[in-house]
Amino acid sequence: MVKAPDFVQQMMSSPVVHVAPDNSVADALRAMIDRDIGAVVVVEDGRPVGVFTERDVSRRILDDPKLLDRWVGDVMSAPVVTVTPTDEVVFIFGLMTDKRIRRLPVVGGNRLVGIVTERDLLRWVDAVASE
Repeated sequence: MVKAPDFVQQMMSSPVVHVAPDNSVADALRAMIDRDIGAVVVVEDGRPVGVFTERDVSRRILDDPKLLDRWVGDVMSAPVVTVTPTDEVVFIFGLMTDKRIRRLPVVGGNRLVGIVTERDLLRWVDAVASE
């Protein structure tokens, strides 16, 4: 039987797909499509400053015909909520639930070091249920 992880560092994904705030929306979408993911972290000087998601596109595409040419920094979700590698999984589960966040960048030493997603938490819940 596999024990459920206790800390973020045991379940986070790394490296993280990221873009700069001055990348175009089209560039961010290409990165997401190429890797079959629903979001990228927006990083400036190694620090996450936002998250750009499929939802950011879908909420704007009909009203902004030039959306693909805009900068990611103009349309990303910000400010970004982050966690540390040593945060407990129980804590981030509550944080994601309370704030209705689907992805949490993980920051260590003011640098992006990983990401935790809803899917990671579902695997955690499955592991806890199996213990």
